[in-house]
Amino acid sequence: MNTKFAVIAALGTVSLAALAPTAAAADNGFYLGVGATQTDFDVSVDSLDDEVTLDDNSFKVIAGFRPLDWLALEANYIDLGSAEFDDGSDVTIDTKALTASALFIAEFGVVDVFAKVGVAKWDSDYSVLEGDSVSDDGFEPLFGAGVGVHFGSLGARLEYEQFKTEGLDDFVNNDIKTISLSFTYTFL
Repeated sequence: MNTKFAVIAALGTVSLAALAPTAAAADNGFYLGVGATQTDFDVSVDSLDDEVTLDDNSFKVIAGFRPLDWLALEANYIDLGSAEFDDGSDVTIDTKALTASALFIAEFGVVDVFAKVGVAKWDSDYSVLEGDSVSDDGFEPLFGAGVGVHFGSLGARLEYEQFKTEGLDDFVNNDIKTISLSFTYTFL
């Protein structure tokens, strides 16, 4: 019985080893994904001396192309959620962003470690003073890093992204930090 188990284990190991190069290279191509986000807004207002940290959960949608093992080009829609000041002022911030970035990837078998550099086109809505709303938008540099795993077409990744927004004529400055868990599917 132990001999049969040893033979089956050896054949399974050889089969997996033979498939490993294929699995590692099979994730190149167009991919789509969705993810859940946790966003922290570090808000500073020019007229106030202190910063306020707000947070919210939301989602992101991913579309990308990985032409090479070490490079991917990606666009994301990130709903960064909304956050409310807990100081009794009823001021809320609702922010979303479209991003375009390059991912520089180091591949270790089925594990990818990556750095992300790009630009974020953000749009913030501020609800102030008894329901009045003010909007602002702009472009800012985006930086990030993450780790992912892939098994052929299916992948999962955990990533950190950061960019700043300067709203209302630089009166409100947000340092936005997002952690996301995403799942992707690559069209081979």
